Amino acid sequence: MNSRAQVRSTAPDASAAGSEPRATVPDASDRSCAWAVFWLLLAIYTLTFSGLPDNPDAEVEFQSTRSLARQGTLALGGTPEAGALVGAGFGVAPGGPGREGQWFGWFGVGQAAAGVPFYWAGSLFESLFPGVEARHRATTAYGVPRSEYWQHLFVGWRNPLLAAATAALLALAARRLGASRVGAPLAALAYGLLTFAWPQARSCLSDVQATFCISAAFLGWLAFRGERRGAWPTILWASAALALAALTRVAVLPAACVLAAAWGIELLRARVGPVGWLCFTLPLAAGAALFLAANFLRFGSLTSTGYGAGMELDTFFAYPPHLGLAGLFLAPGKGLVWMAPLLCLAPWGLARAWRRGDSAWVGLALLFAAAVLLPVAATGTWHGAWTYGPRYALPIFPVLWPAVALALDRLGEAPRPGLAARLCAPLLAALGLATSLPGVLVDHMTHQDLAMQAAASAWPEPGGRNERERDDGRFMALQWDWRFAAPWAHWRIALGRAQGAGDVYSAEALFQVAQDRPLEPRHDRERGWRHLAWVDLRQRLQGPLWPGPFLAGLFLGLAAWSARRRRRLLPAPAGGPG
Repeated sequence: MNSRAQVRSTAPDASAAGSEPRATVPDASDRSCAWAVFWLLLAIYTLTFSGLPDNPDAEVEFQSTRSLARQGTLALGGTPEAGALVGAGFGVAPGGPGREGQWFGWFGVGQAAAGVPFYWAGSLFESLFPGVEARHRATTAYGVPRSEYWQHLFVGWRNPLLAAATAALLALAARRLGASRVGAPLAALAYGLLTFAWPQARSCLSDVQATFCISAAFLGWLAFRGERRGAWPTILWASAALALAALTRVAVLPAACVLAAAWGIELLRARVGPVGWLCFTLPLAAGAALFLAANFLRFGSLTSTGYGAGMELDTFFAYPPHLGLAGLFLAPGKGLVWMAPLLCLAPWGLARAWRRGDSAWVGLALLFAAAVLLPVAATGTWHGAWTYGPRYALPIFPVLWPAVALALDRLGEAPRPGLAARLCAPLLAALGLATSLPGVLVDHMTHQDLAMQAAASAWPEPGGRNERERDDGRFMALQWDWRFAAPWAHWRIALGRAQGAGDVYSAEALFQVAQDRPLEPRHDRERGWRHLAWVDLRQRLQGPLWPGPFLAGLFLGLAAWSARRRRRLLPAPAGGPG
């Protein structure tokens, strides 16, 4: 669809009853509404985030950021946590020639680099509040002395910030694709609160940053497609976002290539000059050069990411892809149908876009989803391991979720919808809240710990040459068993706490497994509400509880101000005054 097909948002809403949605250029009121979405979600995410790493992978990523910020290198060292990770060989690999004796995380350098400003902010707070840091260093986590509380906290706040920003960008993308002024922000809030994006936002892994980068690049594609004037800045930042997405998580490279190809097609259609092509290719080339250089400097090979034999094609990509796809969509504790139920409306929205002639976006959405999901489905880690929800599927949302906004608009436009149509969205929304909220009330590490303890009784002999392989077999079995499904088990854990069970549970009550000994979390952060940053600050470090509610209140105030500004900026109805 070319620019002549675009309409200005000062025209009547494109999704008028009985018509197909038309592409819209967001105006100042739409941008203010997106800011309101951002501040509202940031308030909720800040109040409920973890702060400290919630699994060893996140600690490896933090230690890489620390080394880059303090020593200008990615080699881990200098803290008790780094020493423990190297000693266990978890998430790290030995350096290549000239780097003997050094160990590096095998995760994306973009994730480490983007965390450096947050690390510096944490260092400032360490100098301002040394008592909290001293008390933090006097405690242990998983048997290892702790260090750098404030730096961990600020780097951990990156995900709430980027997750809220992703939802705001989704609201603008939905408007550009023809969603109404109500449907676009409503869908963005639904993404932020009624899917597993909320539990992911309170965690510390790289999927959130990669998803934000994809959303920025996709919004840039929509903006360039709709407005050719002053296009080179849009091309530049969108290309840089694509490069950062791949540098953050190499697993999103196939999807990033699909989006880059869509950009290339639009650039050809627009007949941009050398400056436009330079703005597009330069960030991508710089990202590729940085990726290869980082591999070589760490592991002595341009193509080695440090994952080693586990990433060989004949082993890592050996899981039956049909089972992986079934798991991504339907697995009781991981499937998108449960963890993002409103996504079931996306085909309806895509059909509306197809009817209006926007085959470019529909084709991109389908190819992009395939590029994200198919490589993951062929691996034995399609479930995302010890996290809440299918985190590897998170990057599909920036491109697919605007279709949910179009579908919600259509449900609201129908003059006389049937009972099924009237109940469809509310029921899916209720299911979304029922699966996202328990991921906040109960930490996923608590659930996984208790589930693995009970799994030993449920599957005493799952097969395997050693105990580690047997545990891997039990963990995979958990993904397909309704008794252990994360959302519902989280609710049972929360109910047990509410009934005064504390942190001691019956395996039969939680997972319907007969076991003599009770279940109890093995680590301090898995108990009670200590997985929340502000509760941990108060209970473990004797710090104040008020910073979390204060920041949430501040952000809520900014959300209200943005919403009021949006109302003032709304254009007058057609034929009305002014």
